[in-house]
Amino acid sequence: MKFVFKNLLVFFLFATVSCQSEKKDEVGDLKEEVIAIHDEVMPLMGELKSLKKEADTLAEQLSMEDSVMHQERIQELKALSKQLDQAFEGMFIWMRQFKAPEEDMEKSEAIEYLNEQKVKVEKVNKDIKEALATAKQELDEI
Repeated sequence: MKFVFKNLLVFFLFATVSCQSEKKDEVGDLKEEVIAIHDEVMPLMGELKSLKKEADTLAEQLSMEDSVMHQERIQELKALSKQLDQAFEGMFIWMRQFKAPEEDMEKSEAIEYLNEQKVKVEKVNKDIKEALATAKQELDEI
């Protein structure tokens, strides 16, 4: 009887530890995936600001030359500058609201939260890449 009781106790302890580590693994993997999406574009933040400054400077130069003649191009550059700025701000808005799931949070809650964060950070990632591609294309035309 003692043998059976010990085996059951060991089984339940193992099952409990196994489930907890499985929860941590699944949640941890998803958290790492979310952070990796962020980390992919975080190094590009300086480039966003540089290209925004370049677009603003060019718009100002064209405005001083002949704002009527360059009106369309000036508007395009201002729109580009706004797109770059919004992509930049989007990263920091996401970073301020992101909170890693607490250890005592239910697995399903943590997974739901991280999946929501993944969608948000994927949008930030996409916005940054699109803004950079647009800026490089538009500013290279000059």
